[in-house]
Amino acid sequence: MGFIERLKNSWDIFKFSFGLIKKDKSLIAIPVLMFASMIALIIIFIFAFFAGSAVEIANNAGIYFWAIIFLFFSYFITTFYASAQSWMVHEVVQGKDTTIASGFKRAFNNFFDILAFVFVLIIIKILASGLKKRGIAGKLAGGFIETIAGIVGKLVIPSMIITERHFGQAVMQLKDSYKAIPEIATFEIGIRPLISLTTIIGLFSAFVVFLFLGIFAGIIFFGLWIIVIMLFSAYINTTYYTLVYLTLIEKKKIKGLKLS
Repeated sequence: MGFIERLKNSWDIFKFSFGLIKKDKSLIAIPVLMFASMIALIIIFIFAFFAGSAVEIANNAGIYFWAIIFLFFSYFITTFYASAQSWMVHEVVQGKDTTIASGFKRAFNNFFDILAFVFVLIIIKILASGLKKRGIAGKLAGGFIETIAGIVGKLVIPSMIITERHFGQAVMQLKDSYKAIPEIATFEIGIRPLISLTTIIGLFSAFVVFLFLGIFAGIIFFGLWIIVIMLFSAYINTTYYTLVYLTLIEKKKIKGLKLS
């Protein structure tokens, strides 16, 4: 299979991911709920930190403790919602009418696998953060480890949720992910940066709004633009990698998605 065909695969999967929203609009509910949950988590931790640990603010041990606790809950929330969405995507491509309840139920069935996944992510994050403190080479190594862990995680989730593998089995299946390296690389290097580019477009649009309607309207417009981009990014990341896993690793046929 040629390079151009693999690029086309990536673009077709991306377009198909976006088109799934038309088939079942409940898919977009998961990113919205995840965003709201993360906002709530941030607010809760701000109040808890200053109300319960104001005395410990100058204490590094106290700061690290709160940072790890926050990291745990933020990773758990994002992983849980990604797991629910991965299952919902799986149901939609099977021709079923999916629901938020169905996604949550499946995620709860894999509760302990999700916990194991989160603990491993935290360990990787701590190790990568330690490397980043060791000069330029350490920063590069730490950033590389975090990037690879992020990509691997997006493949482990559908493996756990869709095929009922436990966390260890899902990690072991990663040996088969080499089949999807071109599509993964195209998304990470080509498509994702295009999504990030929309932030600049939003900033320019906000400036135009500012010129015609004032600074308050410009700030609101840009804030809403960023929220929409974040929601779309969360949706497309999980959906794209779920489809990559199903089609290129599990070799499942999906109606309407023909890959080379």
